[in-house]
Amino acid sequence: MTHGAHPNAPTPVPHVNLARARNCEHCRGWGSVVNSGRFELCPVCQDSARPQ
Repeated sequence: MTHGAHPNAPTPVPHVNLARARNCEHCRGWGSVVNSGRFELCPVCQDSARPQ
């Protein structure tokens, strides 16, 4: 019997790249920011399109 993901299951949280966050003024080195009560990756230093 195959089971799928539960519809109310939380989505996986992406990991913060601390090397990118180290000198970021926006998140102050944390790599994440709080937006509407939720933690999100920093849009300045954790942009996945930017090379490391």
